[in-house]
Amino acid sequence: MDATLTADNLTCQNCDRLTEADHRIANHLAMLAGYARLKSAAMVSEGRNMTAADALLLLNAVHVQIDAVADLHRTLSRHGPRAPIDLPTALGSICDTLHAVAGDGVVIVRDFHPGCAVSSDDLLPVTQIVTELMTNAIKHGRDAAGLVRLSVSCKPIGDGKIEIAAQDNGPGLPKHAAPKEGHGLGFRIVERLLAQVDGQIAYHRTQDGMTVCLTVPSAG
Repeated sequence: MDATLTADNLTCQNCDRLTEADHRIANHLAMLAGYARLKSAAMVSEGRNMTAADALLLLNAVHVQIDAVADLHRTLSRHGPRAPIDLPTALGSICDTLHAVAGDGVVIVRDFHPGCAVSSDDLLPVTQIVTELMTNAIKHGRDAAGLVRLSVSCKPIGDGKIEIAAQDNGPGLPKHAAPKEGHGLGFRIVERLLAQVDGQIAYHRTQDGMTVCLTVPSAG
C-alpha cells in the first residue's frame, strides 16, 4: 500500500511538472512568435538593401531561438520550472550557429565563466538580446579589411547579477548616435526584451570598436 501511494505521488508530481513545463513553453513560443514578427519587420524595412547573406543571418537568428525553446522544454520536463539554466551552454549554441552562417570572415571568441545561470523565464529574452547584438555586430562591425572579430563573454559580478559582453572591432556607432533612443529596429528589439528580464545595457565606444555590456539577474 505504501509503495503504491509513493508511486502514485511520484506520478502526480511528474504530471504537475509536465503541465507546468507545457504552460511555460506555450508562453515562450508566444514570445518567440513575437520575435519572429519583429525580425520579419526588419527584413521588410531593409528592403532592397538586404543581401542574401543578411537574410540568411536573420533566418538563423530565429533558428537559434527555436533551438533554445526546444532545449528549455527538455530541461523543464526533467528538472521542473525552478531549475536554473546554464547560460554558457545557451550562448555557445548561439556562437556555433551564427559562426557557421557568417563564414570565415568572422571570428568569434568566447570567454564564459562558471556560475552563470539564469531562470527559465529569463533564458529566452536573454538569448534573443545576445543574438540581436551578435547579428548586428556581424553585419555592421567589420573592420577596414572586411573582417569581424567578435568577443562574447559572461561572468557573475555579484549582487545576484551576471554581465554579458559583446565586443566587435568595427567602426561603432556614429559619434552623436544615442543607442538607447533606438533609431534602428534592432535597438528597439533589445530595449523591449530588456524590460522582460529587468536587465540593463550599456554601450561603450572604443578605438578598437564597440562593446555592449548587458546585466541580467542570476538564478545561481
